[in-house]
Amino acid sequence: MSNRIPQPFAPLVQLLANNAAGAATHGATINLKQNTEAAIRLDLTALTGTPAGPDNVPPAVPGLKSLWNSAKTAKITSSAGFRTAQSNGRALAMACIGTLKLVLGNQWNSAWNEAGFTGGSLGVSGNPLVMLQQLGAYYEANPTREVADVNGIACTAVACNAAATAVSAAESASNNANTKAGTAQANLRAGLTNGRNRGSGLLTELTQLLDASDPRWLAFGFDMPGHPAGPDVPANVTVTPGGPGSHILFIHWSDARRADGYRATVTDPATGTVLAEQLTQDAEVAIANLTGGATVNITVSARNATGESQPSAPVTAIVP
Repeated sequence: MSNRIPQPFAPLVQLLANNAAGAATHGATINLKQNTEAAIRLDLTALTGTPAGPDNVPPAVPGLKSLWNSAKTAKITSSAGFRTAQSNGRALAMACIGTLKLVLGNQWNSAWNEAGFTGGSLGVSGNPLVMLQQLGAYYEANPTREVADVNGIACTAVACNAAATAVSAAESASNNANTKAGTAQANLRAGLTNGRNRGSGLLTELTQLLDASDPRWLAFGFDMPGHPAGPDVPANVTVTPGGPGSHILFIHWSDARRADGYRATVTDPATGTVLAEQLTQDAEVAIANLTGGATVNITVSARNATGESQPSAPVTAIVP
C-alpha cells in the first residue's frame, strides 16, 4: 500500500524528518492545523534527542532510542558483573568447604549445621550469598578454623563477608539495570507509537487539504495518492554465510520506500537457473538447504500492491 507508515525506528525517523520539512515549507499555505512542524518535531526529537550546542551549551539530550541502547548495555554489563560475583563466591565457598571437611567430616552430618549447612548437603548453590554469610558467621565464631591461603584463596570471615557483600551489591545492580532497561524499552515503544500516530495523523490531514495529484505530497515525504508508485529497488544487499557446513546464507538489505514485502532470489551465475526463492515482509531473510561449496548470485526485489521492482544488483557468495 502506498504511503504506509513504517514500523522500524530508522525509516520512521526519516519519514518524520520529511514530514517536518514539508510542514515547515507548506504548512501555513495549506492551513495545516493538527500536525504542524512543531508538533511533528516534538515527536521526532523525543525519539532522536538533540545534539549538544557549541562548547556543550546546551548539553546534548539523549533520545528514547539512545536511552534504550544505553540501558541495554548497562543491563548486559550488570548481568556479567553479577555472574562474576557469583562465580567468585562459589569458588570461595567450595574452597572453605574443602578445608572444613578436615574438621567437620567429608560428608554432610549434623556437625555441618553449625557452619550453616542445614539442608543435608554440602552442595554449593548457583547464588552463594546465604552460604557465604553463614560461613562468615561460622569463621567469626571459630577463628582457629580459618585458613589464610588455599591455593590463593583466603578462607576467612573477612573474605566470606566481603564476597557476600560483592554478590549482594552485584545482584542489586543487576536488578536495578533490568528495571531501567524495561522502563527504557517501554518508553521507546511509546515514542515509536506516538511517531507512527503522528505520521498517520498528518497523512489523514493532508488527505483533507491536498488534491490526490498535488506534488506537495512529495515535500512531506509521501507519494501522491493519485499516482501510486511501485517500490524502490532494494539497496545495500549483503550476504553473510552461515557456519561451515550449514548450507545457509543470511541476506540483509536496506528498507525500500513503498515496499510491503520483498523477494530474495538465489541463482546459478553460469546459467541463471533459480536455485531458491523466498518471500518476506522484513528486510532480511535466511535461505537454507543450498548446495555446499556452490557459487551463487543473490538479488532482492521489492513488492507492493502496484507491482514489483527491478531486482537489485547481484551479490555473489559461496555457500558454506
